[in-house]
Amino acid sequence: DKCEVARTEILFLGHLIKAGTIKPDPDNIRGLTDTCEPTSPEEAFRFVKAAEYYRKFIPKFSTIAAPLHKYSPATVQQQKNNKKLKFELSAEARTAFHQLKKILTTDLILDLPDDALLFKLQTDASVDGIGAVLLQITPNGDRPL
Repeated sequence: DKCEVARTEILFLGHLIKAGTIKPDPDNIRGLTDTCEPTSPEEAFRFVKAAEYYRKFIPKFSTIAAPLHKYSPATVQQQKNNKKLKFELSAEARTAFHQLKKILTTDLILDLPDDALLFKLQTDASVDGIGAVLLQITPNGDRPL
């Protein structure tokens, strides 16, 4: 019961692995896409942290999610001073929320590596974040892993 041999697909840590590809577990994605617009800083931050688990599938995740990160929990010093941030979902944050939900509904697939092919690391950085993607060089062009 604990061991299954010769499976063609497997769910592992929130990912569906099959036929040389890896993609997010559809049930987990459904939970994110069914989320209502945040009504508190905690909800906004919880959403962005949950979506962050699948950041490897979302190009420019840091840039898209930046407006939602401003709703992170108050610092220890702010808590000591009893200062709370008033919640108002900005237009920027609202756009980021809906953009992430839309991206999560697309077919997010990464390929598993082929040791016979060369690898390439592509990086980028901006004020809002840094990013990197591991690519494999194939005859049909670079593909993300």
